Amino acid sequence: MSQSLIAFDTNHIKGYVFGTSKLKEIRGASSLLDHLNRNLTHHEAEKYKPTRIYANGGSALFLIESDFEEAQRLGKAVQRLYREQTGNGASISYAIQPIPDSYVSGSKNIMDVEMPEVLELLRFRLRQVKDGGHVPTPKNETEDFSIAYPSHPFLATCNSCGVAYAEDMRLDNDDPDEPEGRYCRVCIAKRDEDRQVRMNISKLIQAERNHQGSSEKPSSATLWGHILQAIMQPEPGKPAYDLPPNTQRPRDFNIFRNFTHGKEYLGLIYADANGMGKALEQKTTLRQVQDFAQLVDDAVFKAMGHAICQHLPVQKNLFPFDVLLVGGDDIVMVTPADKAVQVAHTLAEQFHEATQKRYTLSVGVVLAPVKYPFNLQRTLAEEALKAAKKSGSLQNVSSDSKREQSRINFVVVTGNTSQSYTKVYEEMYREQKNIDHHEEFYATLRPYTLDNMTWLLGQLKHEKAQRLGRTKLHQMREAILKRNRTTTIVEALA
Repeated sequence: MSQSLIAFDTNHIKGYVFGTSKLKEIRGASSLLDHLNRNLTHHEAEKYKPTRIYANGGSALFLIESDFEEAQRLGKAVQRLYREQTGNGASISYAIQPIPDSYVSGSKNIMDVEMPEVLELLRFRLRQVKDGGHVPTPKNETEDFSIAYPSHPFLATCNSCGVAYAEDMRLDNDDPDEPEGRYCRVCIAKRDEDRQVRMNISKLIQAERNHQGSSEKPSSATLWGHILQAIMQPEPGKPAYDLPPNTQRPRDFNIFRNFTHGKEYLGLIYADANGMGKALEQKTTLRQVQDFAQLVDDAVFKAMGHAICQHLPVQKNLFPFDVLLVGGDDIVMVTPADKAVQVAHTLAEQFHEATQKRYTLSVGVVLAPVKYPFNLQRTLAEEALKAAKKSGSLQNVSSDSKREQSRINFVVVTGNTSQSYTKVYEEMYREQKNIDHHEEFYATLRPYTLDNMTWLLGQLKHEKAQRLGRTKLHQMREAILKRNRTTTIVEALA
């Protein structure tokens, strides 16, 4: 029996998940993609006697006992599944690589056979498809066609995304502040998924309580079941989490006003593991790929669970956070502003520990008013994360530098803050050159290493104990932003 590898990768995940700025639709889209990725794709592949290498983070890899034509049918079936479940909102690409007989003929388990060329060719095929190429198809199979939306003055667009045409009227009885509106099938699918999770979350909490300490975890079949498992799973050094059975998630971003102690700010955290692509390319057997994917995915949930237990206790039967996207090597979550940096620090620290200190995580954090446009906040977080990852890769030069690849970067949005992280950073940097002297002045240590962030958080605790006045702190800040060594020192001591 011939064997083939088939790899899947979801297209434009962030474009689908963050297609609107409404919290219920964002987390509904995230939950739906996770269910498709981890559960339904594997269920579809079961017809072909699959060996699941991994299925998380929007990607999947299966070893199937089928020829190229049958693998094609599986790929088409999964693509159809994504279209049906998301109302044509999300799509997935796939690539197939038959395994030559020379790799299969020996007595060695196929999972342990060295096949770097096969894996590299599979990655190339998938990249080619995602970059605009086409999966090879049999001659008698027609190509897919794209059909543009019709236009007519009596066709109403969706009240949420404003892109697709509305197909139904919906009223959310759990959200009295939102009037009845017209929604497209994509946004309806997201809302239905979020409503289903909201209705079942108490059951998920109870299921996790009943199976605590047991290896059988039925609740982990769903995204929030997996999150609850990460929160409630006992681990050394992890604080216990008091979780009442009727705890619910925030209804929308405005609820975060209740967690901010009078300051109407929230924190958006965007975390991403460093160098995962290069690390995956170094794996030469299917078992190595399988173990690597499982290690990273488990580490992401463990780090998130530890950070939640340590910094985000339940308040008035509400989770003071929400997870917008998690899986693979990414975490996107919202928290109260006064806890965001601490959560980011714990995420990076615990991810490094959970991967046996082999891999690291960088984080971008944006602290912004609750009413600040979410998409602008997300863009700033992405730019802050890119700057953090770039800094970590450039500074990784010492022999004991694996931990130092982790970087934590943050931006505080005020009335005059630019919407570009680069411009924000340039305002804190000055370079002066002349014939005899070259001076650089940095008004910030951002992006912070883990050690520097640990020191900074320690100083914040010390400042609270010392009760330094806001006037003095503001004076020091203004002096530093002069970006001149002499002026800064004189004014800071005044």
